Amino acid sequence: MSNSLGLGDSDAEARWIGIRRHQGVLVVAGFGLVSAWVMGSSSPPSELVVGLALLLTAVPMSDGQTVGEALVVVARYLARSRWRYMTIREFGDDVVLWAPSDVVFRAYELDHRGRLDLSGRDVAAAGALAALVDAASAASENQHVSQHVMRRRGATSTLLALPTEVPAPDGWRLRNSLAVDALRVGDASSLQLFERFTYLRLPDQLVRVYRVRDFSSVPESGSLLEQILRAPVDLDVSVHVDVVAGTKAHRLVARAVHRVRSDEVTSSAAGFRRSARSSRSFERLVEREVLVAAGRSLVRLAVFVVVSAESLEDLQQCSTIIWRRAHDGGLRLERGRGNQYEWFRAQLPGGPGW
Repeated sequence: MSNSLGLGDSDAEARWIGIRRHQGVLVVAGFGLVSAWVMGSSSPPSELVVGLALLLTAVPMSDGQTVGEALVVVARYLARSRWRYMTIREFGDDVVLWAPSDVVFRAYELDHRGRLDLSGRDVAAAGALAALVDAASAASENQHVSQHVMRRRGATSTLLALPTEVPAPDGWRLRNSLAVDALRVGDASSLQLFERFTYLRLPDQLVRVYRVRDFSSVPESGSLLEQILRAPVDLDVSVHVDVVAGTKAHRLVARAVHRVRSDEVTSSAAGFRRSARSSRSFERLVEREVLVAAGRSLVRLAVFVVVSAESLEDLQQCSTIIWRRAHDGGLRLERGRGNQYEWFRAQLPGGPGW
């Protein structure tokens, strides 16, 4: 998978001359205010203060966010309510999830028969899912598909959430009750949770949500999520695939290649040398344009890891194990400080947070 798709840094973080767009705007505005204060004889001190503040908010932090983005996250966390409610119900073959926007989907369970890798059924199942995603790209609107591996108290189950009009591949059977298990509501149909800055408090357990930020360091001979899935803790691993409609996909990939080429000309004229990382990113964009033109699907991919425990101390220990496993496997995780509820909602079957 990593070989054919060339997974790496997120394309959502568009960069121009090595920096993200909002950083460029903040730097230009801050530098302009500071320069105006230095050159002006009667400029107020507030102009200097605002200019320095804008420059400070553009400084990147260790987790990939800028100072300005971190301040926005903290402000949103302090402004919203801590209590959240979610409801899930079955209506015939369909599942309706309110979180708080509603989403309708069907849940399927993978039919495990012995070791999939020994029988070769893992390759067949992966190929069937890839074919399903390619077929979904022919729709007039985006389609959302998600796969969830849930390990609770030693038992593992695999869930596939599909739109109601999309048939499941061979080897998957309809089981909507598995979606209820993913929400952790037990025998009830509603879930009430309390949001903390770094975790969520559910009625009978604590959960912490991580998001995979970068796949570029995963060895070519290794599986993307193998190290995390082998961790001896209770966790859910959710892989969400948002399939872009075919006509829109062709426009997006062509626009991305054109933008990178234009940025290269601008940066070269400004005296910046193209780095090996940017060259590899451009190669991935060109490769993606060729694949989409050949009929492959263009997708937005998100991977979430949900760690659960009964106490805060156990949650910290399990989180440390997951963090080390991800590092050993070449994955870079985001901690999601202040975004725990949004990420928990986004990783649920059906993608209600998308």
